[in-house]
Amino acid sequence: MSHKKAGFVAIIGRPNVGKSTLMNFLVGEKLAGVSSKPQTTRGTVHGILTREQGQAVYLDTPGFHKPKDSLGEWMVHEVEKSLEGADLVYWLVLPGEIKPIEEKILGLLKKVKVPVILVINQVDRYPKEKILTLLDYFSKAYDFVEMIPISAKTGLQVDILLDKTFEHLPEGERLFPEDQLSDQTERYLVGELIREKLYHLTHEEVPYGTAVLVEEFNEREDGIIEIHATFVVEKDSQKAIVIGKNGEMIKEMGTMARADLENFLQRKVFLKLWVKTLTNWKRDSKSLKQLGFQ
Repeated sequence: MSHKKAGFVAIIGRPNVGKSTLMNFLVGEKLAGVSSKPQTTRGTVHGILTREQGQAVYLDTPGFHKPKDSLGEWMVHEVEKSLEGADLVYWLVLPGEIKPIEEKILGLLKKVKVPVILVINQVDRYPKEKILTLLDYFSKAYDFVEMIPISAKTGLQVDILLDKTFEHLPEGERLFPEDQLSDQTERYLVGELIREKLYHLTHEEVPYGTAVLVEEFNEREDGIIEIHATFVVEKDSQKAIVIGKNGEMIKEMGTMARADLENFLQRKVFLKLWVKTLTNWKRDSKSLKQLGFQ
């Protein structure tokens, strides 16, 4: 009889390589916000996958980048902290140009004492030559236990990645109940799903200058989940954009968020959204702590 495997898997990479898309696909539930813009993920989101072979607890980390403010420094620290607690690491990269930040990530990995799998994502979108060039480059740069081309969006070769994951995880009993999909609070995940809508509907600095504070989250007597959340922005000009002309933008975000929340919570949701300005909150340690970033 084969022994069960269990452990933490850190998913790292530069911004916008598909880390959240991969984790959501693996656990079969939208736990992390996804958009085409970098830095959609800020804190580490945990997803739990239980299979016959054992249990993998995924740590979906923020995109590794050069920080420009206190929030950015906190995000980079989240990546480093996840690596320290991991039993296995996925490093997600894309075929094509190798960015300077990848050299920084290589430096981080050289301090890691656990197996690292190089995961080349979006291979369905690139020619084979670019994928082979990338494999050749990284095979000389680091001693990976596996190098696996996948598509996190379509699921191409994710089954191979999973088989190899359980090969390299340590033996052990599962860490969470088998029907649990995340160890994050529902309140936290609700905030992430609401904040994602900013990335889809607003542009330029607005998504990066905004946080979401879930101020009320409870079940009413009629069984409806009532949620009150506030978008916290850095400038009054951003506040005007988030609200939109005649309140149209915030209304659209509310409609989109409510659909996702009802799917996630499997309940009817009453959602009320607000916006307030907290000047330079990304650079202020007191504000960051208030918003849950410290």
